[in-house]
Amino acid sequence: MNELPLRRPRLAFLLIRSLDHFAQDLIAALPEETGWDVRPFHVANLADLDAALAWTDRPDLDALWFEFCWPPFPRLIAETDFAGRRVIVRVHRIEAMETPHVAQTPWHKVQDVIVVSADMAARVRHAAPGLDRSTRLHCVHNGLDPRRFAPLLNWSPFRIGWCGLMTLRKNPMLALQVLFNLRVADERYHLHVCSNGGETLAIDSFFHLARHLDLIDAVHIDGTLPQHAMPDWHARNGVLLHTSLHESFGYAIAEAAAVGCDIAVLEHMGAAEFWPEATRYGTVDEAVWLIRNAAPHRWRNHIAQHFSLARQIAATAALLRAPVLAHAS
Repeated sequence: MNELPLRRPRLAFLLIRSLDHFAQDLIAALPEETGWDVRPFHVANLADLDAALAWTDRPDLDALWFEFCWPPFPRLIAETDFAGRRVIVRVHRIEAMETPHVAQTPWHKVQDVIVVSADMAARVRHAAPGLDRSTRLHCVHNGLDPRRFAPLLNWSPFRIGWCGLMTLRKNPMLALQVLFNLRVADERYHLHVCSNGGETLAIDSFFHLARHLDLIDAVHIDGTLPQHAMPDWHARNGVLLHTSLHESFGYAIAEAAAVGCDIAVLEHMGAAEFWPEATRYGTVDEAVWLIRNAAPHRWRNHIAQHFSLARQIAATAALLRAPVLAHAS
């Protein structure tokens, strides 16, 4: 009987072109940590998935990682015979909270599902009540590479940062209310907004309220920045003002804290899992107090200790080393 030649296990990272930004650090770091070969595949249809299946030609060794539970991935999972290959799916906030995609995914064909918070784990289980009968659910916190976040040198307490899509969920109008109250005390406070668009209602409402509150000259739109430029943008701010109604993690918050900004985080569902009580606010007055009492470099160690890329990679490597569940394909 001929034995198959020895080789390293292979992990095919299946990506959607517009949703591949969270995967790059994992793809780069996992080979050294795990001893696996890792290759990205941008997948839009069955033919693209077939290329990944052809590369992962040892079902006894290899695995496929679907980054996002987002179309076309749920349909492709349902239509594909994985022939014993291990299937891993990472679920992000939007799929579990704002779409039916988690509920409609055939979890009996998936061995492992990954989320980034306990709050998200509960939401995935609520959306797919039978998931635990067939699939292991893992909570692996996101991580930052500290080499990308040099500590800021010149701290400006009056420059407030806000970043994200202009959507109602991101709640940018609250930032204007906080800014208005800050400027009642000291007109040196300004808001710098980094955003690449969003919902028409949220954008129009933001600028309408800015005009109504006479804040147009105190709001600076820094526009869209590539991911590699975000550390420098954070480093120019004194405080990141977070106003979102919900986050699975809040990557921008961690980025800001990593460079040395102070942070003011709206008390949203799941916030306590990541952000100390001293950073969270529930009212405009509390947000103003946090910002007026801000200091640099308060939370850099918190990020380094709890949300380093090394921790995320180690936890992901442990997941890959776990025994494979026997599954229908």
